[in-house]
Amino acid sequence: MRGDTERRLWLESSKKLGMALGLSNTSKAVDALNLPPQNHTTVHVAGSNGKGTTCALLCTALTNEGISNLMFSSPHLIRVEERIRINGIPVQPDVFDRALEKVYAATTTKGIRVTFFEITFLVSLVIASEADVEVMVMETGLGGRLDATRVAKADIGVLTSLSLEHTDVLGDELATIAMEKAAIARAHCPMIVRRPEDENVRSAIEETTLKAGMSELGEVSGPAELMFVDVPLGASFREEAECLVREIWAHLECVNPLHQPMTENCVWPARMQLIEPSEPSEPFFLLDGAHNPSGISRVVNELSLNPSVCEGSWVMLLGTSPQTDMKGTMRPLVQLCKDNPPLAVVLSEPQGGRYPAVPVCELKKWFDGLGIPILSHSMPNDAVAYLKQNYNQSTLVVSIGSLYLQGNILEMMGWTTDENLSFVAKH
Repeated sequence: MRGDTERRLWLESSKKLGMALGLSNTSKAVDALNLPPQNHTTVHVAGSNGKGTTCALLCTALTNEGISNLMFSSPHLIRVEERIRINGIPVQPDVFDRALEKVYAATTTKGIRVTFFEITFLVSLVIASEADVEVMVMETGLGGRLDATRVAKADIGVLTSLSLEHTDVLGDELATIAMEKAAIARAHCPMIVRRPEDENVRSAIEETTLKAGMSELGEVSGPAELMFVDVPLGASFREEAECLVREIWAHLECVNPLHQPMTENCVWPARMQLIEPSEPSEPFFLLDGAHNPSGISRVVNELSLNPSVCEGSWVMLLGTSPQTDMKGTMRPLVQLCKDNPPLAVVLSEPQGGRYPAVPVCELKKWFDGLGIPILSHSMPNDAVAYLKQNYNQSTLVVSIGSLYLQGNILEMMGWTTDENLSFVAKH
């Protein structure tokens, strides 16, 4: 949190409300803000994995094309302004604060209680309106049908890869989760979906998008323009996102149809992000925020091809928040260590997350018996200090398990400037 103004303290205190699925309060708050009619095109992205990467690549391509854009995403790594980026760069604190003041006034005057996520989303709507951007890209927080972002008007819907996640909220079957997420579809608007392998999941998406639109939001009902996108088997999140972005691009009226989206210069912080050592005596760090079983499995597939991992010149740095399926989360990481034994496994506890981290003593049990040195440093700062002192540039430290852990590392390394946190690298 930047500063300690009353409004920032109000925002921080909203975390006590936890997570709340439902559209009523957010919808009332949007009405209370009385924003002018939307002039920009809005792309709404849902999915279990890869949705943030899809948003980042799309916004990078738009920025490269000279088309102004705003992206709303969550969570943030270091500071809350990262959730709202204009042309890939986090908004300035004073811009955030002015919009936050408007959200505070609109909601408290009407007695509307809003969560931390809802407040930041409402702030993004205010900033998008004032900045007069050409395209807004919104990433759902959880699910789709009852996610706060659903109250905004959207012109294009996108659904990335799906997996069993948040089953206590979204349902314990993939088809049910697919229906929840596909409910971001709007009638008569493009709905671009990464083609699922499961036929039942495809049918659930087809059924949902055939009756798109939510009457409680005043939307017309009707079929969305459903388009399945085929992604090559074994594709990384980035490769999958590139396939989706190309399809989205074809439906954006503001782009030159003769130009293909250029995404090569996109560096999405903490998503397979390589940080080179500042000194030869320090190791390379590879940061990835994968934190659910399917996400970690796909990242592990990429890591198994990394030369440093294949050669055994690597160290795993692991920390995680509590997981519904802890066994599914840890299995691919343990298998990676069996197939490509690291020099050591260093365990830590991410700081700043919504829930207390899994204690290092609990994580240690998963790696006992592998014959690999296991070290525990509860505080991420201590873990990074240890790694810098004991390994040099011939070693790759792979940090995984939590976006909050990656944020802790970036902050310790001083990677906190707008340039560091922007995802549009200079050409």
